[in-house]
Amino acid sequence: MTDEQNPERGTEHGPGREPGPEAAADAGREAAGPEAEGGRGGLAWVRVRLRTAPAAALALFALVLATAFLAAALPRGVDRYENHALRESLRHADLRERGVTLLDSYEPDPLEQTSLDPVGSDQVERTFQSLVRPPLSLLKGQAVYGVRTAGEAKVPDPGLARTSPNDPAASLIAQAGLAGHVRVVAGRLPQPAAPPQEGERPRTVEGVVTEKTAQVLHLKVGQTVHLSQLSPVPLPVRVSGIVAPLDPASPWWNEDPDLLHPLVHAPPPPPGEAPQTYWYFTVLVDRTTAMTFPVLGGGISLYWHHPMDVDRLSAHQVPALQKELSSFDSGPDSVALQRRTGTPVAVGGSASTLLGAFSRDRAAASPLVLVAAVGVGTTAFAVLLMAGGLAADRRRVEISLLRSRGGSLRGIARRLAAETAAAAVPGGVLGTALALLLLPTDRAATAVALGALVTVIAVLALPLRAAWTVRRPRPASREDLAAARPSRRRLVLELTVTVLVAGAVAALRQRGTDGGDDPYLAAAPVLVAVAAALVLLRLYPMPLRVLARPAARLSGAVTHLGLARAGRSPATAQLPLLALLVSLTVASFGGSVLAGIDHGRDRAAAATVGADARIDARFALSPQLAAQVRKVPGVGRLVTVRVEPNGPTPPFDSTYSVVIVDPASYAAITRAAGLPAFPAAAYARWDGHGPLPAVVSPDLARRMAGRPTQITTGVGAVEISAAATLPATPAAPGAAFMIVSAAQLHRVHPDMAAYDQYTEPTTLLAMNAPGAHIDGPALHKAARESTTYVTVLLRGEQRAALTDTPLQHGARDIYLAAVAAGAVYSALALLLSLLQAAPQRTTLLARLRTMGMTRAQSQRLVLLEMLPQVLLAAVGGVLVGLAVIPLLGPGVDLRALTFGSGPQDLAPVDFGLGLHADPWSLALPSAGLLVLACAVLLVQAWIGARRRESTELRVGDRV
Repeated sequence: MTDEQNPERGTEHGPGREPGPEAAADAGREAAGPEAEGGRGGLAWVRVRLRTAPAAALALFALVLATAFLAAALPRGVDRYENHALRESLRHADLRERGVTLLDSYEPDPLEQTSLDPVGSDQVERTFQSLVRPPLSLLKGQAVYGVRTAGEAKVPDPGLARTSPNDPAASLIAQAGLAGHVRVVAGRLPQPAAPPQEGERPRTVEGVVTEKTAQVLHLKVGQTVHLSQLSPVPLPVRVSGIVAPLDPASPWWNEDPDLLHPLVHAPPPPPGEAPQTYWYFTVLVDRTTAMTFPVLGGGISLYWHHPMDVDRLSAHQVPALQKELSSFDSGPDSVALQRRTGTPVAVGGSASTLLGAFSRDRAAASPLVLVAAVGVGTTAFAVLLMAGGLAADRRRVEISLLRSRGGSLRGIARRLAAETAAAAVPGGVLGTALALLLLPTDRAATAVALGALVTVIAVLALPLRAAWTVRRPRPASREDLAAARPSRRRLVLELTVTVLVAGAVAALRQRGTDGGDDPYLAAAPVLVAVAAALVLLRLYPMPLRVLARPAARLSGAVTHLGLARAGRSPATAQLPLLALLVSLTVASFGGSVLAGIDHGRDRAAAATVGADARIDARFALSPQLAAQVRKVPGVGRLVTVRVEPNGPTPPFDSTYSVVIVDPASYAAITRAAGLPAFPAAAYARWDGHGPLPAVVSPDLARRMAGRPTQITTGVGAVEISAAATLPATPAAPGAAFMIVSAAQLHRVHPDMAAYDQYTEPTTLLAMNAPGAHIDGPALHKAARESTTYVTVLLRGEQRAALTDTPLQHGARDIYLAAVAAGAVYSALALLLSLLQAAPQRTTLLARLRTMGMTRAQSQRLVLLEMLPQVLLAAVGGVLVGLAVIPLLGPGVDLRALTFGSGPQDLAPVDFGLGLHADPWSLALPSAGLLVLACAVLLVQAWIGARRRESTELRVGDRV
């Protein structure tokens, strides 16, 4: 019987001690008075309890405040990072992809005298603006609309800069608002043009160019250039002025990249020849000049770009926004726009693509956040119940006395609820208010509901636990964990949890995480932890009983007494173990997810680049490039190969790459890159007759079905057979490739092998020299100076390109914050469990010190008493963390979390993608748990040793 259960000790309380049970009962009875059932009696009860036990009330206030703040902050934090990610993706997108773009075209009929009316564009713009409604919100005054000549018109005038013998090309643009977006550097703005008359030769029109265009093309004010397209008579254009943009970042200047500066274009070259580039630029003209565009003989494009007001857009509005954009694309708004304007204008681009990618990434990231939310919520729930249960156990005798003196269960529960509400409600309100104030978003309902739920749980935990404890009279007895016999009710509960766990695991493995926010699937790691806690609690008494027998025969009493005390742990220790296991499981699961993402990105960068660096040419590498690359600092092993893309041909229904290599050198660099070994020996079996052996990807091998297949290469058609398969290869990122030997291919077509344009390599792969790294800038410079149209990729650059998007980064931060909060709650659960047994432990140590026990023996005793439970939780957490990887791994799709679903310059190869155990997330939380438990126990033993036995032992005390 503990000191809380001893009425004799409770009557003699000194300063700073909580009143004993009889004193508390008398105080409660006096507080209730004749109005025991009225409001004044309840207020008096609360006032007495708060005055006699202020520390407990403050502790409950702080616990509820922190928990309510975290509960309310979680949905608002999710909203904030999702809104930030959505706005960033739209803010950095192209003008056509961050709003709504309308397009129309006009083809001049040489048999009809027609002209373009600029007023028609204004009417379309006004009609569109009248149809826009929330949640679609456009930037006011930022619409960009106008007319441009379709195609390119040659400008053969001498004196213009050229990059090759090809003449420059130009387009005319008549865009609304020219005067309000430019600063005249030289000359003046173009004058309005008169409409062309029938049979009249093209009049000279005026236009302006930007400073950069004038500098590059050597254009001057007053200079006249002639644009020739399909019309036999060129259109003269006089440069009336040179302008500079007032705001180069405004949408007006980003309708197309050629507005600010000229571009380099290249027509398709003849086979075997290098491309001949040319300058392409635009001339800005007055809107009335658009009436003369048909004289060029080509088509005319009309456009209306409407950038969205990104700052007013929220992530939860995305579904409604997608619906609104679909209506403008092919719905009622599209029909209304065409009917009112009398034109075939249609949506030519919108934010639908980016919004769809954001929705997919959000759906992939939200299960991870939901797993963390369910985990930390379960842990916090267990801690709140533990706090209420600890208070109920501490006051069990007091409540039993109230019950024995006529108190009803309803009345006791009501007064206890009022007592806890006096501390919990202010904490819950303040915590929720802080979350609403510190994390502003446009939604608050979920945050307020979660804060209220935390408050309700905190208020009801103590009354319900206390009422359940004293629901019927029963003699005082120990509830030892080792001696307790599970009831049928517990068996039914365990079977129910087992069924739920099996269902969650099966559903997750079958459906995966693509279904979005499914709380049942998100709770799978938590349910696995709950099931493991039930199993461990079943098995925990067995080793204690086994170890107790040999420990009883030892000469010392410390080991035997410590194991006996461990077996006498109260049967209410399920909640601490549950909280610890859930926290450890969620941390290890999240660690395995994050480790899988990092490992997948590393493997994807290796498979995508194929080496530490690669250079790809559109046509062929310069013959001297390999020698120049060898001089780049940090370059070690190097190999060149030829990669030829092939279109879909039977039996292949998709594109694939033909890689022509030297097998020996290619096998060496494949091995150095850490990719699956290249089977160079597969080519040795060819004797010069029959199909060429090829190493193919698994998908192509399935389609070939063991039969020889004819393919087309640069030197001619050849028949191949699959000699081996590889899941990934350095030269051809992707899942569809076939690799043939260059020497064998040239032996089949010796006549074409003499032409370098059909045999020169197109790809160079390089590895780092031992102890060095390739100098990226030097490699880029060497490639630019040797070959036209090359792409340089380094593994480090590709790996850096696979970093978290704002959405993934926000989800990762929220998950880590939730794991940290769960760790704090698990530590709090551990402290509460240690605090629950602290009075008995202190009294026991005081009694043993009177019998001659030393300080070292006291420390060993307290460690042996509590470490079995803590060790059970730590080892169980590691085991459950390892178990969730094979159990839940097949159902967790990491591709969207690893690579995202938005547009990418080079699609990564998801080679080796999957959950991977993270040693730090497995070992560190468990080790920290053990260290914390040992530290707390040793501090308790040290404090107990410093107290005098007379303060802990009194007449009638029993342990």
